[in-house]
Amino acid sequence: MDSRNLETLVWVARLGGIGAAAQHLNLTQPAITRRIQELERELGAKVLRRQGRNVVPTPLGQICLGKAERILSEVATMRVAASGTAAVGTIRVGVVESIALTWFQNMLTRIEDRYPKVQLEIDVDLSSRLATKLARRQIDIALLPGPVQLTGVVLVPLGSCAMRWLGHPRLRPKDRAMTATDLAELPIISMPQDANAYYSTVHWFEQADVSPGLVHRCNSFSVMASLVRRGVGVSLLPPDLFRADLESGDLSILVEEPKVANVDYSAAYLPSVETTILPEVAALAAEESGFLRSPLACANSFGAEPLRDSRTPFG
Repeated sequence: MDSRNLETLVWVARLGGIGAAAQHLNLTQPAITRRIQELERELGAKVLRRQGRNVVPTPLGQICLGKAERILSEVATMRVAASGTAAVGTIRVGVVESIALTWFQNMLTRIEDRYPKVQLEIDVDLSSRLATKLARRQIDIALLPGPVQLTGVVLVPLGSCAMRWLGHPRLRPKDRAMTATDLAELPIISMPQDANAYYSTVHWFEQADVSPGLVHRCNSFSVMASLVRRGVGVSLLPPDLFRADLESGDLSILVEEPKVANVDYSAAYLPSVETTILPEVAALAAEESGFLRSPLACANSFGAEPLRDSRTPFG
């Protein structure tokens, strides 16, 4: 029995469709169909069936699925033994920008040193999109803010990151401390609405009991900071990421009250029989994380349940 056909069964069942499995395995849909048909001819029965828009295992297919996963795990173990190293293959790592621009390079160096035959595919995206990709198994591990509400997910804490209102120093009043009301009168540059960071901003204004006027949206911290340096607006950003700008005076922390809650980060992965080193990769991320080691859990931060009231000042 061809192990490739078993692998195909596993991924069609996991992803719920021929097309999704084809994309994951870098094959055409006809090739996926042929593999399933070959497996069914060997077994003399159907292993998959249609259920609405999805493809799901038949009762026999469910039995075969468990056995196929164990066989693939053994195949992966044999490949490791044959390679003479700890691991081979490709790991798809999803990472948010705040990590990609800080300590991620140190983590990559550690992975390269420990697993020289492992290739990495790096996907930098918003946390909500990374969580969706993880659920669809389009990535193997995600480094992102907050908990991930996903059945079977393993979360490894990475610490917490401070967030502050940053802007050009000339925006601060000369004779008094800047208030939330002052801030609301300036253009706000925020993450998009599908980013959890957006809800941190919304929650802060709700705490302050003020509503911002003009709100621009941008999906990149670095671009947001570039706009803020030019005085285009103000943004809720991680000050550690822009420490050089704060020290040079190009940026300034504008408002201290109400306090902005720290943001908790995690390494999230779904256990996989094909990629057995994910726990080690998550542990390396925790070791190399530059975030605070005493996370401040807080409601409505990056990873909290988002506020979805249509009356929020951001639309």
